[in-house]
Amino acid sequence: MRQTRSGPELGQRIGTYHAVGLAGALAQFAVRTITLLVVVLIVLLVWIRPNSALLKGSVAAAAVLVLFGLRLVWRFVTARCGGNRCRLHQGGIAVTGPLGGVRDAVVWREVTGLRRTSSASLLMAFHRVEVERRGAPPLTFTALGLEPAVIGVLLRLAARNGLE
Repeated sequence: MRQTRSGPELGQRIGTYHAVGLAGALAQFAVRTITLLVVVLIVLLVWIRPNSALLKGSVAAAAVLVLFGLRLVWRFVTARCGGNRCRLHQGGIAVTGPLGGVRDAVVWREVTGLRRTSSASLLMAFHRVEVERRGAPPLTFTALGLEPAVIGVLLRLAARNGLE
């Protein structure tokens, strides 16, 4: 069981940034892949024009609209609950889950290292961060995008707290 820290122990909040777990990153990859495949299907339906192309195209377009609608609803719910966030504090880091509860937290004095992995492709760009700590598994989160703001702030805070 992971220990979570209280707000006063972590100190003053510096910033709150969007961050997801592994499941969130994979879900985004899946939605983008399915959307790309459906768009390719719609283009092929326009190009080839099989029998009942209108019906097939409208089903494919409905699938894209449903995916975008579900994505907007999920964004609204997580934003209202304060979910999928990385909260950087003077004294440590807290990461929330999808519905806003603190999933994991660590204070800077327990941090032994910071590992970052980056990847960029057509369907996804992300930075996976592992904050290593004494006597516990690392705090991990994924920041989506080519250059998320949380990475720069996190690296400055880590340097300020004695990490390279």
